[in-house]
Amino acid sequence: MPPINHYRCDKCGFSFPSGWGGYLYVIDNSGKRIVCPHPIELQTAYQVLGHDVAPEVFKERTGFNSDCVCLDCLKQFELDLGYPEKPMNSMRYFYEHTKERDKRECPYCKSSRVKAVLELIGEPCPKCKVGTIKEIYTGIIS
Repeated sequence: MPPINHYRCDKCGFSFPSGWGGYLYVIDNSGKRIVCPHPIELQTAYQVLGHDVAPEVFKERTGFNSDCVCLDCLKQFELDLGYPEKPMNSMRYFYEHTKERDKRECPYCKSSRVKAVLELIGEPCPKCKVGTIKEIYTGIIS
């Protein structure tokens, strides 16, 4: 079971949603992304795709929406960026099965300077530029 963590700047408090950096989703027959809530991610995916779904189809129709921020306008949103550039500290088992589906672009200002929260851990805060984004262990396991 993955830990639930907080993500925030150690100086100004700029923060991101708690959790593990995003969530798993499945694409239904109409192309809509359906959230697969924890801890029943796989159950939800199989309900949408059918229990006899081929492994290749399962891989093609599931993904991971990452919690993201635009480094220019500081708006937060979700994108499927596929496998992250930086290694993860906690268990995110579904990442290795995902590919990038969304363009790395802010839906608000169209900037390409977009980062997932997991890519910002240990990096300078995009808001104050002085602090560092920390992944704070809460002790909660979901």
